[in-house]
Amino acid sequence: MFIQFALILTILAIIIFIGEVTRKKGFDNLKISRNIDKDRLLPGEEFTLTTTIENNKRLPISFLMLSEKMPAAIEFVSDSNRFKEGADLWHLSKYAISWYERKRRIYKLKCNVRGTYILRDINVTIGDLFGHSAETVAIEDFLEFLVYPKLININNIQFANTNLQGDNYVKRWIHQDPLYIKGIREYNVEDRMKDIHWKSSLKMDKLMVKEYDFTSERELTIIVNGQCGEPYWGSIQPVIIENGITVAASLASIAIKEGVASGMWTNCQLMGIQTKISSEVSPDINALRKIMELSARISYSITIKFSDYLRSKIKEFSPNSTYVIITSYLDEESVGILSKLKRHGILIKVIDVSLKSSVPYISGIEKMDYKGGV
Repeated sequence: MFIQFALILTILAIIIFIGEVTRKKGFDNLKISRNIDKDRLLPGEEFTLTTTIENNKRLPISFLMLSEKMPAAIEFVSDSNRFKEGADLWHLSKYAISWYERKRRIYKLKCNVRGTYILRDINVTIGDLFGHSAETVAIEDFLEFLVYPKLININNIQFANTNLQGDNYVKRWIHQDPLYIKGIREYNVEDRMKDIHWKSSLKMDKLMVKEYDFTSERELTIIVNGQCGEPYWGSIQPVIIENGITVAASLASIAIKEGVASGMWTNCQLMGIQTKISSEVSPDINALRKIMELSARISYSITIKFSDYLRSKIKEFSPNSTYVIITSYLDEESVGILSKLKRHGILIKVIDVSLKSSVPYISGIEKMDYKGGV
């Protein structure tokens, strides 16, 4: 009887010893990694997150739990083992891993909200064989993905102060259009026959042609002003900024598809793992991906007052580009700078995304009041 009792105690001691060693040594030669199959996404598009755990040692791990911090906007399509702690959302997964074993789990996720998302924090908990004690270590594993803004069909964008559809309005800025004639001038060998203004030609006894407002060679630069009031750093209105980003990305999309070199500037702070991300995309016929990435990285924080931003960029304004300023607010300084640019031959348009169409009119600059996408 004594021998049997001693044997049982010995076995229990060995098991407890193994459990303790497993808990204390469990983090040795343990590798945890994650990857995603897509890092550039449309709103609502599904993607996969793969978590891989490698136990590269002789000792098994009887209990391992991962607590992964997730942005609240992420939805798990294939798994719901989550809990909320304050404002943070955590995803839980549990494992038992043998020696020199690798385990991999794949989750389907989606996100409907535009933005830059960074997955970083993981709490790794390893417990003993009986679950009496455990040890937790926090690690960082950086993953970044972007969710592009949802594009609005230009046909469905409503402008309050025009009876034209949105696409017709935009085409005035980026195409030569026979409906909008700037004037009449004398014919030259490079002009098209269909542009001849026959009535004026008969009257003046020489060939005259229509001169259109804009040509298809003109570039388009979209400027997103995130400042919503004074002070610039304290008057944040997320809904208005989101509207501006949506209009900007949609406008860039239609322009580039129509063959117009397009770019984007913004005075908003950008989000991302990299510390130096440019807030400008130069006009280019292939710039849509860069513009969408820039649109995804725009945050609600403003880096500089809009008037100061314009003043810093004055030398970069080009007479070959049409500048569309998407804004909900312009102070007197900004109005003065834009008026000066207009007088120097810079073509400027303004899209007012404020809730009450409160952006002031500027003499000689066309302004449209955005009223939402249908």
